[in-house]
Amino acid sequence: MSVEGGYEENHGTSRSPRTLASNYYYADSYTFDKTTGQFSLTGATQSVYNGSQLGKYTCASTSYSGCTTLYYIESENTITTANAYTISRTGTTYEETHANITNSTIKGKVDEWYEEHILGTEYEAYIADTLFCNDRSFNSSNSGTGTGTSYTQYHWYTSSNGIRLTCPNQNDRFTVDDEVTGNGDLTYPIGLVNTDEVYLAGGYSSNNSGYYLYTGNYYWTMSPSGFSGSYAHVRDVLSNGYAGYYSVNGSYGVRPVINLKADSLKLGDGSAGNPYMVGT
Repeated sequence: MSVEGGYEENHGTSRSPRTLASNYYYADSYTFDKTTGQFSLTGATQSVYNGSQLGKYTCASTSYSGCTTLYYIESENTITTANAYTISRTGTTYEETHANITNSTIKGKVDEWYEEHILGTEYEAYIADTLFCNDRSFNSSNSGTGTGTSYTQYHWYTSSNGIRLTCPNQNDRFTVDDEVTGNGDLTYPIGLVNTDEVYLAGGYSSNNSGYYLYTGNYYWTMSPSGFSGSYAHVRDVLSNGYAGYYSVNGSYGVRPVINLKADSLKLGDGSAGNPYMVGT
């Protein structure tokens, strides 16, 4: 999960036969640059197609980077032709564009943190599989379609739409196993704070260093704000504590968030001097 506006890089897919007889580059994995809208193959090797490239990605060219369309070699027709999924930057419908297909860099980082600090420890028993909201519903002033390079405004494009503690689209409710309330697309029950939570905590002020989400550093939330036609924009927490927004080509901090089961808080009374603590 990631965040093109949240937790996922989203690519529409379709199947088409490709002639792959030329000396193309092939690789087992790829990266996608949201700033340029281009794919690059990771660890690519160049070879004439001979069938051994099944299950690999290719730009279908003699280049391994800078391609706007990528192909996944699914099955072979002849020694020179194979069926391939076309992986493009966006789909042609809202559902295709916002499908949760490819893990983002930021999801990889929070998953790594979970594996290092929580997975296989006694703390796992305290973690709840409750949703993380990556709200990609449209802002009331939006006129875009949310597809292609359409200039699109999501709910948190401005603060005028207000705080809400609901998540309208099931596809935006990230969970691990719960596919009734959520989407079941997470690997682990961990995510990021969203902008509604930042505002409720005190991040509505441009100069608030006195609330618990203030760190003095920039870090990302998981709330998309919009797509400008060239850049995806996501809400963040600025160094002064305010919930601003920035394009996803910026390098900001990551603060993982987990949800605790209600019966995990056995110690403390919730006061500043005696906060709740996990216990048995």
